[in-house]
Amino acid sequence: MILLSSCLIALNSCDEGEDVKIVLDTVPDGMHLTASAEEIVLSQEKMDEPAVTFKWDPAQPRMNNGAITYYFKLGLPGFTKAIEKIKIDPGVYEYSISNYDLNIMAYSKLGVGYGSTAQLEAEIIASSDGDYFVKPEISTTKFVVTTFAITPVNLYLVGSANPKGPDISNGIKLTEIVEGRDIGVKYKWEGNLQVGTFKFVNSLIEDKGSWSMGTTSSELVQNTTSSNSDIEFTVTKAGLYSIILNKKDREIIYGYKGFSHVWGVGLGIGIAWSMPSSAEFNWDPRKPGIFTLQCTTQANQDFKLPYNDQSQGWGCPFLRPINANANIWEDNRLQATPAGYGADLKWLIKPEQAGRCLLTIDAYNETITLTKLE
Repeated sequence: MILLSSCLIALNSCDEGEDVKIVLDTVPDGMHLTASAEEIVLSQEKMDEPAVTFKWDPAQPRMNNGAITYYFKLGLPGFTKAIEKIKIDPGVYEYSISNYDLNIMAYSKLGVGYGSTAQLEAEIIASSDGDYFVKPEISTTKFVVTTFAITPVNLYLVGSANPKGPDISNGIKLTEIVEGRDIGVKYKWEGNLQVGTFKFVNSLIEDKGSWSMGTTSSELVQNTTSSNSDIEFTVTKAGLYSIILNKKDREIIYGYKGFSHVWGVGLGIGIAWSMPSSAEFNWDPRKPGIFTLQCTTQANQDFKLPYNDQSQGWGCPFLRPINANANIWEDNRLQATPAGYGADLKWLIKPEQAGRCLLTIDAYNETITLTKLE
């Protein structure tokens, strides 16, 4: 049977200025939208798996010569708050939402707290744009969902390079970086290591399978069982290290960083002699031992480099040359002098070194490089 949406026109008056009221009949629900479950408990462990699938029957035929387009909508009961409508591909009569996506929809779009239970309402809308307007056919269903709070996936650094000792109970916890679906995938850490080796474990109680070095020092491999033959990463110089790793990509970048921060001060690099300095060197965790600063050097002027902590002003620690009025192109060595160091050693810019330049510090090799950019 072909059903037509009809319209009842009630004219209160034919006089000019009188309202004309148009009442459109509601199209009966013939789609019978259903959810695959009435109660859903979302899970972080299954975040890429479907949490719920909605199915419906084709909408009733239209006589306005328009194709039917389906839209899915999700919201709180009565749609007091809802997500934007989602267009369904032609010929498709179901829509699935993963554990992760439903968790995010409920939290960020509908205001359902993580780890909370709430009733939601789903709706399928069948619209037809044709020769004349036909009221959409709509089918709704309700279900209950319990969201999940993101649970950290801990990862610890262990080994003889750990200053607290090689025992697994002394493991150093890395910082997990949660980005979208990347849970338990990306980590970072910065801290002191001593000469020795290290790997990563998931527990401080026992090694049930570590993450250690592959064929190169930038490759991570996963060991499914405890093993004393794991190839560990090596630390050859004690000091401040930076680590970033990605389990999914099996990649690790680590190295001697040496300094938490480095700044520049002095007219020799075009920076006023005032402390604390706001001219900080750039640092990239993918090149952990390298600090860079673009500057405009001035002939016959000097400079020095505050590092780590500027809270003591001129009494703070500075990176300096080995000798006074040092020429970087002749002697590129640097030394990290502590707070209150006596000799006020500085680098001196020669006339041929003036102009736009790039200063590069190699923390591991304790060198400084001046490169002309013009």
